[in-house]
Amino acid sequence: MISSRENSSTGRTFSQTIQFRGHENILGTHRNTLEITKEAEISKRADCIIGVRATKSCADLDSRLVNHIRSNGRLEFEIAVKDVKFNFSGFGSENLPVSDTREIVLRKSDFFSPRTLAIHCDAAAIDLPREIVQLLKNPEAVGTMEIFAVESSELPEGTTAAIETLEILSGKD
Repeated sequence: MISSRENSSTGRTFSQTIQFRGHENILGTHRNTLEITKEAEISKRADCIIGVRATKSCADLDSRLVNHIRSNGRLEFEIAVKDVKFNFSGFGSENLPVSDTREIVLRKSDFFSPRTLAIHCDAAAIDLPREIVQLLKNPEAVGTMEIFAVESSELPEGTTAAIETLEILSGKD
């Protein structure tokens, strides 16, 4: 079963997969962020965390992916647990340090910190299919997050006006 916000799969240039585990306190109810962590324990207050004991953090990502993120690159994500998959997208930014050694956070907003891997995402923890969240409540569950670098002309919200201005200044209608 595949649930998808947007799954273009065109223009994907490379990817990196991160494995993580479930935890009994996973809620998946945060409306603005989604997080995986290398930590083994979380409380129920951590409503954005969907996986623990992750194999990678921001600091562990392949340099090609980090360069794509820091060049305002488009990203696609696939969260998978057993045969249930969920796809969504987001964007990198030149302002993202991508340096945290414990966590990866995906955000709907444009807030950035060392934990932030992507901004302007079109999904957060609350948007995951409840079937995935139920599976991840089991500490024995294994999930994956595949991160795809996508070559695309699409840009995050708020950047189209500048592009239109450049086109007008260059004499294009």
